[in-house]
Amino acid sequence: MLSNKRITLFLSILLIILTGCAMISEEEAAMREEAGQLTNVQFYVPSEEDDSISIIDIPSSETVGSINTGEKPTNIVFDSTMRNAYVANQDSSTIGIIDTQSLEQINEIEVGPLPHGLALSTDNQYLYVSTVGDQFVDVINTNEEEVVEKIDLGNQAKSNYLILGNEKLFVTDHENAKVYVIDTSNNEVIETIDTGNVPRVVRVNEEASKIYVASSGSNQIEIYDANSYAKLDVIEMNGDATDVIISEDESTAVVSELESNQVEVVDLATNEIIATIDKLTGAKHLSFNRKESRAYVTLSGTNEVAVINMETEKIEEKIQVGDTPHGIEIKAMPGIGGSC
Repeated sequence: MLSNKRITLFLSILLIILTGCAMISEEEAAMREEAGQLTNVQFYVPSEEDDSISIIDIPSSETVGSINTGEKPTNIVFDSTMRNAYVANQDSSTIGIIDTQSLEQINEIEVGPLPHGLALSTDNQYLYVSTVGDQFVDVINTNEEEVVEKIDLGNQAKSNYLILGNEKLFVTDHENAKVYVIDTSNNEVIETIDTGNVPRVVRVNEEASKIYVASSGSNQIEIYDANSYAKLDVIEMNGDATDVIISEDESTAVVSELESNQVEVVDLATNEIIATIDKLTGAKHLSFNRKESRAYVTLSGTNEVAVINMETEKIEEKIQVGDTPHGIEIKAMPGIGGSC
């Protein structure tokens, strides 16, 4: 008769064979349990070279877990429940569905070539995907987990980043210096805005009455009326403008400059640059913490995320993540986590 120890060993081996998974340490299991808690305020950071997402616990500034993805993950977005996230796996030409409790990519949806930017409808039903390799924006029905429509931006268009605001989708075309405006009620292009050279990230203010476009090739931030599409202002930067985040009261903008390896802080009352923070290798994407007391920037030329103290306008610390971090997105339930 088999002993209890032999039975336990046999069952453990059988479990590994059936699941195809390696056993993890107690320490790793504890990290995953902590990282999976919905009450934790965290950043998710896709890392291109590691094919994974690093999870940063904001209060402790520690990486507390990771999630395996498809090839070359770039940007990520959460649904309103924070239980699911979607990541653009650029070299896999898929969108990965992430379970934020089990910390696993549970499915992949095939999309057009080189998916990059993501925007999710407020009801969580439709995910819009910019595919850099063609002229379409793919529309995924998240319940069916499949592409249900492709929005044609026009011959030779190249979609890059996108954002939703008041039922309109704004999509940058980095090769043709344009922003396309899409009416999401019928998924048709209703306006094309000519921008400066190489528009990258596009943002909207809190009311979605203005759009901010980071025009990298022109070294400027351009501000447009989100309804009339008229150009309202241009802010000249000291380097290429890659990403821009706007404070909730619209008093301050933080701008990353990838090729210039720096971040600049702008006073939006005067459009003056009030701080330049250099030596940030491959400064790419940005996010505020909830209190907007700090700005986090992915350093795509390293394996770090830099933390900028908005009061001192200096680097407070750097957090180690996966190699070549790209996007950064906050996971926080409304009303939970205080001012982290």
